[in-house]
This record gives sequence, structure tokens and C-alpha cells, in this order.
Amino acid sequence: MMRPLATYALFAAFAVAVATAPAVLVGCGQDAPTPDNRFVSAYVEMRMVEQTYGGESPAARLARKTVLEKYGYDRESFAAACEKVLEDEHMWMPFQQAVVDRIDSLLGIPKPVAKKKEGKK
Repeated sequence: MMRPLATYALFAAFAVAVATAPAVLVGCGQDAPTPDNRFVSAYVEMRMVEQTYGGESPAARLARKTVLEKYGYDRESFAAACEKVLEDEHMWMPFQQAVVDRIDSLLGIPKPVAKKKEGKK
């Protein structure tokens, strides 16, 4: 069985791959909507619970309930927030980037510094 830190690192690597690959194809032509930070944090913790305890164990159910209560959700409102992100094609990439940023912050990975475009002052 993997140690929790190794599991989080694996999840972070997967999330980075998912989040950055489509960005190259889509581009940045428009202003992206800003994801709800409360939902992003809850989502990341719910995924960590799943990675740590599995999907159906009693410990997983208790941990999911604790996470939902911590962020002010119940099962229905959390599912509705997930559906909202999935239904909005412009929200998906900003949401995934916010998830990656949240995981990086939990792992202590510094955020890269944005490069300035040449020709602009």
C-alpha cells in the first residue's frame, strides 16, 4: 500500500498532466471565470479521502462527511457544485488549475513565476 504522501504526489502529477495538456490546445483567448476557492478546497480534500481510504470503506464515509461539514456542504449541494463545473466549458480549465494550485500548496511546491511577454512594457 502506498504511503499517503506518495499518493498525494501521484495525484498531483496526474492533475498537472490533465490541467496543462488541454491548455496548450485551447489557448488563453478570453478571460476565464474564477472558481470558488471553498469548492476547490473541498474537492481536493474529498479526492484525498478517496485516495487514502478508498471509495466505500466506513472510514471513507466518515471522512467525506467531515470534509463536507468543514466546508458547509451536504451531499446534494456538493454534487450540484460539481455538476455546475462540469456543465460550464469555460470553468473546467480554471477549476483544474485551481485544484493543481491547491495540491501544490499542500505539498509545499512553489508556484512558478509568470514570464513577461516580450514587446510589452
